[in-house]
Amino acid sequence: MLRKASGAVNTTLEIFLYRNQLQLATTDALYSDGDRYLPAIAALEQLKAFLPSVSNVLVLGTGLGSMVRATRSKGYNPMFTLVDNDEVVLKWAIEFLDDTNISRITPVCMDANAFIEQNNIKYDLIFIDIFSGRVVPGFVTTAVFLQLCRDSLAPGGHLAFNYIINDDRHWESVQNICSLIFPGYTAISMGINRIIIS
Repeated sequence: MLRKASGAVNTTLEIFLYRNQLQLATTDALYSDGDRYLPAIAALEQLKAFLPSVSNVLVLGTGLGSMVRATRSKGYNPMFTLVDNDEVVLKWAIEFLDDTNISRITPVCMDANAFIEQNNIKYDLIFIDIFSGRVVPGFVTTAVFLQLCRDSLAPGGHLAFNYIINDDRHWESVQNICSLIFPGYTAISMGINRIIIS
């Protein structure tokens, strides 16, 4: 274990180095796995033809910056805005991403819903990776939140959303909402995870 702390949102936070990758753990969930974080890899693989044109990325739910690491491992280095509601998580993400490219990262300690409500920047790519333990908070799957995310996309921009299925009926509801806001979206299955790409 490299770090252990309590955050304002997560009472237990730990960083481990496992197979040369940083992992962020809470009491009941693992939030990062360096550049091997499968939801980020799946999203980037699906969007590989689009990546050369990405100049800025919004990450809602930072973890230890796995989306940054995974994107850079593909050879791309856009500007990143990292939003997380836990100051400790965000501080650790910046600390462990500290390198010559740190100037390309803007950290924002704020609730993702509040951030997207007041956002006026257009992003080429938005990655939603927000969890409380293994549950996606209710606001994330509302039509209002997802529409605000869509409104924050630049023309031709893309969105990737990591969702965990805990209830089949709720997943059906999420699919219906996504169909309205992101017609023609794709859902990649990874066990109980679904990576929604639009």
